[in-house]
Amino acid sequence: METMETKQIEATKENVETAINKIKAYAQEKGYQVVGDFKPGSLQFDSKSKQKVCKNYLWKLDKKVGMSNANRFLHFLYKKVYKLETAPCIKYSEQELKIQQARKAWKKMQAEAEKLQAIYKTEKGDFYKK
Repeated sequence: METMETKQIEATKENVETAINKIKAYAQEKGYQVVGDFKPGSLQFDSKSKQKVCKNYLWKLDKKVGMSNANRFLHFLYKKVYKLETAPCIKYSEQELKIQQARKAWKKMQAEAEKLQAIYKTEKGDFYKK
């Protein structure tokens, strides 16, 4: 019988620093913006449940770093554990944000054009076929 894989990484300062370095490398690789700075704080947990949450985030980030997991981990770490006012986060690059805004504007105008075309077709009907 196979043994279960241990799904824990201890919540130590070294492991947290490793996770933060992975997040930085991920952002660099994808060309994302890092908003805020990574000031290390004292890694002291108020309760066992917060330590357990940190272990779970470290496990997830060890398996695969993604924007959502990284931002959730950073928010938890800096707000709940380090108790700082602001937490660093990862955002899409400026170019990608511009592309998303342009697509939204285009889709809005496309919907308006389809609406006007439908009005035109109902008004025209079969007028020119007579």
